[in-house]
Amino acid sequence: MTTPFRLAVLATVSCLCLAFGQGEGMKTRIGLLDLDTWGGGETFESEALDVLMSHLAEVGAYEIFTQDAMEASYAKLEQRFPQHCREPRCACAIGSSLQMDRMLYGTLDKNEKRVAVRLTLVDVMSRQIIEKVELEGEPGVGLSDVLRVAVQKLHGLVDEDVDTRTHTYFGRQVDNRKQLLVSAPACIGAGLVFGLASGSLLKKDENGTVLESDQFSYSSFDGDMDDALGIASGADLIPLFGRPAAMANAYVAVSDDAYGVLYNPAGLGWVANAEATLGYQYRFGLNVFGAAFVNKATREIGFGQGFLHCSDREKLYYENYFYSSFAYKFNEWIPFLRPIGVGVTLKILNESTGEGTSESSSTGSSFGMGLDLGAQLELSENIRGGILFKNVPRLMRTYNSLTDYSYSEIMPPTFYWGGSFQAGYLTFLVCEVQTPLNEDQVWRFAGGIERILFRVFRIRAGIQKEADFDTPWKFTGGFGLNVNTESLFGRYVILDGSYEYNTLSVFAHPVNISLRFGF
Repeated sequence: MTTPFRLAVLATVSCLCLAFGQGEGMKTRIGLLDLDTWGGGETFESEALDVLMSHLAEVGAYEIFTQDAMEASYAKLEQRFPQHCREPRCACAIGSSLQMDRMLYGTLDKNEKRVAVRLTLVDVMSRQIIEKVELEGEPGVGLSDVLRVAVQKLHGLVDEDVDTRTHTYFGRQVDNRKQLLVSAPACIGAGLVFGLASGSLLKKDENGTVLESDQFSYSSFDGDMDDALGIASGADLIPLFGRPAAMANAYVAVSDDAYGVLYNPAGLGWVANAEATLGYQYRFGLNVFGAAFVNKATREIGFGQGFLHCSDREKLYYENYFYSSFAYKFNEWIPFLRPIGVGVTLKILNESTGEGTSESSSTGSSFGMGLDLGAQLELSENIRGGILFKNVPRLMRTYNSLTDYSYSEIMPPTFYWGGSFQAGYLTFLVCEVQTPLNEDQVWRFAGGIERILFRVFRIRAGIQKEADFDTPWKFTGGFGLNVNTESLFGRYVILDGSYEYNTLSVFAHPVNISLRFGF
């Protein structure tokens, strides 16, 4: 037997003996981050941490390290301990540097009647989420009982059918209804005032004189103009904001942020906190600007207000859209189903165009109103589906200064459906289909992917194609940069950018840039 082989055998036997000799005394090292608490104060936070540690100790498999102990270890290493670390990648980074096996973090919510908790248990080596629980106790159920059930569910020690006097936690109880009651009329009122100021509501000739109402007849045109009414048009169909545009505008099942006001209003029921966004896009000679604000009115109700402006560089044409969105999330509508959200967006739009060259040219001003109706359904914790009926209906009133006529026109609706899938916590997939509702519309397919890199950076890519051989492929890509600014003026600032490549090289390649602020 060769010497190297003997040494290898000896080392193996020694390790096995050591493992069997100490197996009973070995415990899993778990790092416990401080819980984010809402309500109850510092005393409640300290009490909750002690209670959570006692229930973890009851599991009997852990050597527990608090955040204070971990911060002390970081100080010895002369490193700065990450603050506000409440996501798996950050927790794993702490655990890896301190040789932890698992990390546990979460939030605690206490109001006058109930205690609720969210806990996430992460495996440091595999960098995967082991289990997540979201529990709310019934009125009268104390802190200790809720945390005990949460710890047991994290470790599979409680059957789903056992009555623990707890149920699924759907988020904080909030009351921002005054924001909704003020912001929605203000947004709609601004659209109406702008329509009056620009002449969209009152038809004007070139000298600014208000004209008497005349009903325009298409029969005066040569040809059948109704054939042109099957395809919707307008700036609200342009993909805006960096994140949606980078994933080929497939956002109907995703819209749970400030971008969602311009996409699917149903997603606002999942908004986590107040957000505002500003965006700019350059597309084919058009400058497009957008802004939106969203928040929770109650735990079940989300709302948002938005504005979109599109104009050419010569200022010969512009469109203004004012959005007011409302969503309701049915958390416990059907006991065996996960939450279902429905939403509606009311749009006020104003348009103005320059001089036309034919009778069919819309030269002058237009005013319109439209509705978008949407729904979203959680199929599982990581899968969500969404549908959207856009412009059901949308009515435009236009004055044509070239022909001295005014007329009304109903724009055709469009229908979208899609889904999203959260693969782990690093990869996010989306897909979307536009289904034709009349013979003039076509099938359109889109899909996108988002991947987290370095905790704060995201890369995105997408592809879109219409079911027509003559239409080009559209490839999109972009990035996201998430910066924690809680110590300055808000929870976070997100910078999103996108680039679109169209295989028809005659078109310029659009660029989006947007900022999203969380409060």
